[in-house]
Amino acid sequence: MNFREPKVLGFYREDGDEMMQGELKGDGEGLYVELPSGFRNRMEIVVGNKIKFSLEAIVDKKGNVLREIKREMVGEVIGYWNELHIPHQEIVECGLKKGDIVRIYLKSVVQFGEEKKV
Repeated sequence: MNFREPKVLGFYREDGDEMMQGELKGDGEGLYVELPSGFRNRMEIVVGNKIKFSLEAIVDKKGNVLREIKREMVGEVIGYWNELHIPHQEIVECGLKKGDIVRIYLKSVVQFGEEKKV
């Protein structure tokens, strides 16, 4: 077994897709999910970054899948550096609403015109 000691501030992670779950928040301006601090620190997220991700499913509080979505999307960090906003068209087409808990696989970050894999 290959054991690695976790690093501070979330700069270490295992190989493979970066999965996160979060509750959709927002208002009339749109819906967003809060990005985990480890991911924000490691990828040096700032307002204006675009993040490519796969919205896999809507889940309950225990992580059980309520509805599969499996859709590739590009969201944007708007307003605050921890808010990943989901495009309005995707919200409508996927039937998302405030309070849904979503499972997302983060793929890459587009920062200053350059794409960085997660």
